[in-house]
Amino acid sequence: MMRILVVAVLIALISWGRTTAAAQHEMDVAESSSWSDRQALWHRAWAGAVPGLAADMAILKIFNIYARAQAMPTKERAPWWAALHYRLQLAQHMDPYFRDVYRLTEGLLAYEAQAMHAAVTLLSNSEPWLHSADPLLVASFIAHQELKDASLAIALAKRSAAQPDGSTLALDFATRLIHRQSGCHVALAFLESRLHTMPEPYQQGILRRIEQLREDKQCQQEIQASH
Repeated sequence: MMRILVVAVLIALISWGRTTAAAQHEMDVAESSSWSDRQALWHRAWAGAVPGLAADMAILKIFNIYARAQAMPTKERAPWWAALHYRLQLAQHMDPYFRDVYRLTEGLLAYEAQAMHAAVTLLSNSEPWLHSADPLLVASFIAHQELKDASLAIALAKRSAAQPDGSTLALDFATRLIHRQSGCHVALAFLESRLHTMPEPYQQGILRRIEQLREDKQCQQEIQASH
């Protein structure tokens, strides 16, 4: 409850400070060229005894950065996507148990920023902290469907299925990958199942990817052949 209250207060403060938003966005872009151990230590020292609050602030900034990126022409969005990636790394460093980090990595970093390699890294880095099948399963799917890296996808799927909360979906997906049985139909079913796991504001990238697959002629033919 306290964390929700703090986030609500921060949202109000961000709304109040929109007159300085442009300058803040420029600062976000300037400081987010790359993540480093030195930056991690600096942020940890700055956060002091409340790293979770720093993670909340990083997540809130992500929504501002995302809105700014969407307002820009596609070819000019790269610096803002880099800033978004930086903030996700910061949030994960400050609070690796914060599940919104991984939801936003899936919904925005992967499918909006198209930073698939970065998304897989962040999602797979959840393992020592969450011991959860979900982020690893998403990482496996991205590695398979978007990166076309079968060996990485299978390794991540096996790690996902081995987690304490490993689901039937994780086991089934791992089996399909191992036996090379996945395809467009499986990809659409997986993406649609992800929509039920996250809040609506996080879903736009996944919805866009679903639409792209449904419009793909090869995908349409594959689905028709399966009926």
